[in-house]
Amino acid sequence: MTWPRNVDKAVKRLLETLSAEEREKIRGIPEDDLAGLHFGLGLWIRNEFGLWRGNRALSDSMCKEIYCHPDDLSGRIIRAAWYQLQQQSATPEVP
Repeated sequence: MTWPRNVDKAVKRLLETLSAEEREKIRGIPEDDLAGLHFGLGLWIRNEFGLWRGNRALSDSMCKEIYCHPDDLSGRIIRAAWYQLQQQSATPEVP
């Protein structure tokens, strides 16, 4: 499988990989507590998305002019996924 090349593709792949139960759990976490996902989900993201193995396309797309540590990148991906989940839960259901 190829690595995602930008944050949108990373979030899409992450959310497709998670079960509905896992997505719901993340959706329910307060934004200030997302750092608690660093050693579990964050580690998975760093490993699966090649953040330790040279996925320059993803890191360059997220940090244009400065170096970003893989830990920071995985945190940004988690936060972006969390925001997307919040938007999905705010969408009213159509009868």
